[in-house]
Amino acid sequence: MYEKLTYSGTECNNYLYFSFDAEYFDTKEITAKLNIEPTSVMIKKEPVPKSTAWIYRIEAGNELDLETFLEKLIDIFEPKIEIINNLKGKLNLTTRIQFVIDIDINPDSSTPYFGLNKRTIDFLAKTETQVDFDLYKSDTIGLLEKLNE
Repeated sequence: MYEKLTYSGTECNNYLYFSFDAEYFDTKEITAKLNIEPTSVMIKKEPVPKSTAWIYRIEAGNELDLETFLEKLIDIFEPKIEIINNLKGKLNLTTRIQFVIDIDINPDSSTPYFGLNKRTIDFLAKTETQVDFDLYKSDTIGLLEKLNE
């Protein structure tokens, strides 16, 4: 019963990524124009995935300071704002920064944190990039296992 509630397991594995998204597009063109290799690519198929995505992911593991990792992402893509906007216009793409965050249900654990500083907000505005958050529960103390017994 409890595993249906955005449950990610017994370890925290936070990450974030920058992506280009659309129904169909040539992901190789993104790689060539940005001169950045994606960490993954999804190509639309039936029934899933429902869209195509070019993804550059940064792992944060169980680190709580996600702002440091967000800054690394901005460091990579900020110099390429003009290229990003040209690709978005030419290929009819959207861009997104996605946070995937595990929150430890252990009451003694801290929760992950980050801020959106002026530089990040400026990047998001200039590229018209959406920000999404996926939050999951992580159970490092085995509480959910005890409840399911």
